[in-house]
Amino acid sequence: SILGPSGCGKTTLLNIIGGLDHYTSGDLVICGKSTKDYKDGDWDVYRNHRIGFVFQSYNLIPHQTVLGNVEIALTIAGVSKTERRKRAEEALKRVGLEQELNKHPNQLSGGQMQRVAIARALVNNPEILLADEPTGALDTVTSVQIMDLIREIAGERLVIMVTHNPELAEEYSNRIVRLQDGLVIADSNPYNGEESEEWNTAPEALIGTDEAPMSVLDGTSIEEPTVPMITKEEAKALKKEAKLRKRKEKKERESSSMSFKTSLGLSARNLAMKKGRTMVTSIAGSIGIISVCLVLALSNGFNNFILKTEEDMLSYYPIEITETTLDLSSIMTNMTSPPEMPDLSELDNKIYVNSFLTNLAGGMQVSNDLSDEYINHLESLDKEYYTAIKYGYGESVAHNLFTSVDISEDPTKEEFSYMSLEEIKDFYEKEIRELDQSQSTGYAQLAGYVDFLGKVIGKMPGTADFNDERYGQYVLSQYEIIGEGHFPTNINEAVLVIGGNNDATDLTLAQLGYISKMDFVDLFAETGEVEEQGYMSIPFEQVYNKEYYLCSNDLVYKAGTGNYVYDYHGNFGESMPDAAEGERIPLKITAILRLKEGLTYGCLAPGLNYTEALVEQYVAMNKNSDMVKSITQSSVPGVGGMMAAEKPLTSSVTHLYMKYTVQEIYDTIRATEGALEALGATNLAMLQGLVKSDPDKVVYILLSEKELLRGIDANDAVSSISIYTDTFDSKEALLDHLDQWNTDHEEDEAKQVRYTDTVGLMMSMVQTILNAITYVLVAFTSISLVVSSVMIGIITYVSVVERVKEIGVLRSLGARKRDIKNLFNAETFIIGLAAGLLGVGISYLISFGLNSLLGFLTGIPRLVDLPIGSAVAMVVISIMLTLISGLIPADAAAKKDPVVALRTE
Repeated sequence: SILGPSGCGKTTLLNIIGGLDHYTSGDLVICGKSTKDYKDGDWDVYRNHRIGFVFQSYNLIPHQTVLGNVEIALTIAGVSKTERRKRAEEALKRVGLEQELNKHPNQLSGGQMQRVAIARALVNNPEILLADEPTGALDTVTSVQIMDLIREIAGERLVIMVTHNPELAEEYSNRIVRLQDGLVIADSNPYNGEESEEWNTAPEALIGTDEAPMSVLDGTSIEEPTVPMITKEEAKALKKEAKLRKRKEKKERESSSMSFKTSLGLSARNLAMKKGRTMVTSIAGSIGIISVCLVLALSNGFNNFILKTEEDMLSYYPIEITETTLDLSSIMTNMTSPPEMPDLSELDNKIYVNSFLTNLAGGMQVSNDLSDEYINHLESLDKEYYTAIKYGYGESVAHNLFTSVDISEDPTKEEFSYMSLEEIKDFYEKEIRELDQSQSTGYAQLAGYVDFLGKVIGKMPGTADFNDERYGQYVLSQYEIIGEGHFPTNINEAVLVIGGNNDATDLTLAQLGYISKMDFVDLFAETGEVEEQGYMSIPFEQVYNKEYYLCSNDLVYKAGTGNYVYDYHGNFGESMPDAAEGERIPLKITAILRLKEGLTYGCLAPGLNYTEALVEQYVAMNKNSDMVKSITQSSVPGVGGMMAAEKPLTSSVTHLYMKYTVQEIYDTIRATEGALEALGATNLAMLQGLVKSDPDKVVYILLSEKELLRGIDANDAVSSISIYTDTFDSKEALLDHLDQWNTDHEEDEAKQVRYTDTVGLMMSMVQTILNAITYVLVAFTSISLVVSSVMIGIITYVSVVERVKEIGVLRSLGARKRDIKNLFNAETFIIGLAAGLLGVGISYLISFGLNSLLGFLTGIPRLVDLPIGSAVAMVVISIMLTLISGLIPADAAAKKDPVVALRTE
């Protein structure tokens, strides 16, 4: 016992022995080793493995159970959970509390709490038990019971008890050290090293170990024992044993730590005792999370809507490659890059003309060489990266696709005429203009819409080969067949694409020959008869029975005289004439397609759509026609071998001609060396006669025979390529493949091929704007995150103030400063986790309500959609912010003096 009056230094001495407090001078020798060089970690291991504390005020952790209070010392020592529980139960059984394991300290009497403290001190099997006034707060009967228990323990290990009660010290102690004013004034049984059997053990037992007995506490030195001579083999054995002991000691020291899991458990129990405050703090911390989550949810919802729209548009706007195209990237660069401007001082009073058109045109026109080599490169791409490739030959099928139209002006009669779809369009446009003149209804301006909305035919991608396993799959993935029709299985079959409400515009149906002239005129009449009759409709049977004929140029342009007249254009009248084999292809609609529900865009245009195989046969039919042979064999010598005509062949190829007068042609030939001789006498006489009779007569000189053949659908060279994909990943892989060609031919500018990604260009701009808005909103809402983080830091500091005594208890049990930091970091981690989960949960609930509202207002489902990844990220951010906000309070807790902490109430 250490005996003395209050204030004489008893507890201070006890704390120095226990490693809680440190001496200012002298030395403390433990097992023959000075502690002058001890670091914090050494003291922590020492307290955890060699010392057990019993305090006058028990110092139990209130939010831990009885079992938990005892286990904590073993937890810090790194003992496994099973072993920890077993030893804690044994220690509690020894002090008679085996029935109180799950109670909390506030459910125990004073004597029971002191027994828990003793069990906690003994559970680690310490070499020394330090008891500071163990009966000071107990009644007499309980004090006797506690002292009897301590005396029993003293039979196994050293017990140092501080007391100011001489009778208690005399009755229970076998050695009494008396203190007064901080000095030892008496010792009833002073230590004598020579009489210590333990200290005089064999030298080999002392080498490399710290199991020597405790030295005297007054700082007196110990003489080293005499070590007898040993052999080299014995020295090696002892050295090896010493290394093993050091490793064991190092392992033991490393195990003297409290895991973050334990810290979480302690903090969770503490927070559970303050449920109200914890909940309010979590809700406050979740406000910023909710704000950011909603912004991210809105952004993601709009992004998903844009991406879905873009994926739908991938079929409507495929990747396009044409012989001549616009380099949109260059145009954008020319429009955004500032031009070189002259020095303003040199302009005087002049306006400088900024050549906008020159800058724009500088990057506008790009020529692509769609060679067989390039097409082979394109088709070498894995089929999983595209759904269909559609090749174009510059064909204009509407000029050669004929059907019958009822043009009767008498509602009681029918008068059919076979016209091409192009002629039908012109016919109805003319009818609208005449209707306007007769009724003054102002329909003339509507006539232009016929041409604007006049594309009523198209080619289906993925239909070039009927034997291909992927034939028609891309189209049928977007469209469903209405009624009992079937998808085309040969070139004589086509489909009719209608709207989602089984509708088609009057302009479309009229140009396909389903609406008679009288019915069409009625649509524009002011009598209201159509409205009285209800909706105009066309039975499916009428659609299937309609016949079309795709005619060769020999039928379309060959006049009755046998010559090819360019403005004749197949005036067949009431019946389609019989044609030789290879001069026309009959065509019938076998299926009516409608876009599947949920899709906005499809790969087909409304109206008649035919197969790629049909177009290939049609182009081959024209290429082998007599008309093409006539064109390629006729020329005007001396004018570059080009053909001259009095008017362009068709309106679609007008740009292939240049207008000249006869006089200009004659002058050109005369100015060309050798041209007159090459022209020949007959042709020269004819040309000279034309010059004399009509020198100002205009003729059209064809610029390119190749382009003329393309203009009359007789050129089978690929002029355009449309590549369809259905996902962004496959589209990116496709673009990489296309870019690889340009990389491989980087040094040959002529072989560079530019493609047009219309969807990518449009959506990238939309995406940039949306991202900018998102960043701004997140920046604003993040302010609330900062505020909540500061608040959590304040709450953590309050928790530190409230748990000061717990800090002292844990330090006395061997917890490191780092463990104390982890304890409060764990608390902020739990609060951050709770705030994050709460914020995410509330955000999902709000999103559900907002989606219902916005879906009702806009018709767009799930405009507010918080992805799981963002939700997890927000929870992580919440945890990180709270951990950061708790760093300063946690660091302050770790730096608290354990002695001062234990005295704090």
